[in-house]
Amino acid sequence: MVKDDFDWKIIDLLQKNSRFSFAQISREIGLSPSAVAERIQRLEDENVIKKHISIIDPKKVGYSLKAYITFSIKDFQKYERFLESIEEFPEIIDCSRVTGNDCLIMKVVLVDNTHLENLVNRLSVYGSPSTSVVLSDILTNASLKFPRFDINI
Repeated sequence: MVKDDFDWKIIDLLQKNSRFSFAQISREIGLSPSAVAERIQRLEDENVIKKHISIIDPKKVGYSLKAYITFSIKDFQKYERFLESIEEFPEIIDCSRVTGNDCLIMKVVLVDNTHLENLVNRLSVYGSPSTSVVLSDILTNASLKFPRFDINI
């Protein structure tokens, strides 16, 4: 659990750069490196910080097409089979269960339109996919914003 503003500041800094050292964070927030290390360990143990990752630019590794796919699956058995097999679709980078006419929304990255068409065909076995191709990104942000403060680095 986040206990105070120091925890919030640590979270904010690590979201900006997960490679910051304890010493760098301590200089920014005014705690000792050992206190920072203890707080980060506690936040990890409590699963507030789930993991430290690198965010890759899909275009730089050959995936130039991004799309959102809404998915309607009326048959519960097909829905369960899809959820069990979702790992077989590496193109899916996010999938959420949603309210409304569709039951799922997925963010996918693909090489090209042919790749998208093939994915839609594979998904059609389970239900009715509907695609929206991303023309451009207006805001991309993997970190959560907390209105409690702002740290300028």
